[in-house]
Amino acid sequence: MNPRYTTLVFDFDGTLADSFASAVAIFQRIGPGLGLKPLADPERARAMPTKQLLKQIGVSFWKLGRVVRAYQAAAAEEAQDLKLFPDWPDTLRALAARGVRLGILSSNREETIRKCLRANGVEELFAFVVGYPKLFGKAKALRRIMKIHGIAREKLLYVGDETRDIDAARKAKVAIAAVGWGFQAPAVLMEAKPAHFAEKPRDLLELLDRE
Repeated sequence: MNPRYTTLVFDFDGTLADSFASAVAIFQRIGPGLGLKPLADPERARAMPTKQLLKQIGVSFWKLGRVVRAYQAAAAEEAQDLKLFPDWPDTLRALAARGVRLGILSSNREETIRKCLRANGVEELFAFVVGYPKLFGKAKALRRIMKIHGIAREKLLYVGDETRDIDAARKAKVAIAAVGWGFQAPAVLMEAKPAHFAEKPRDLLELLDRE
């Protein structure tokens, strides 16, 4: 078998890690000190594109870096207790067993991500972990990953749970698989027209089987 995608690069929060509840709690905790509006209805927030949500809670362009740093610092304290979605450990092992190279590109810190992966027994499955702090800079990071690791554009599949992941993949001219269990609701993601859509982690195995 010669699968179309030989490298899968994952977002972390909401894609691999079941961190929605934790993220909401963190924002509710740090928000007042940053002048942000509280998330009155977290489930409604899932129905908004990323930029719309940030605008609603009061995250301006000038505040964005400060908000990201505050979130990262708070998330680092909880990383070891964070769980992956239940199907991921077995699915990641199955992908690695097929010879698929696995990586992570996230707005979270590398050390935070690795601490969670280690606690869940899957750190060794990943060829690289990239923490890229610019919330809307993932396209540049994807291009850099391809250059550093010698990955052909058409062989890489990015897997994410937000419209900004879809936008980044499109700008980097790589395929994107949106997942339906993360931070943003499936309807919002489908409006952004990802190349693929996964309802459960093992759908990625089936996707590779179809290629």
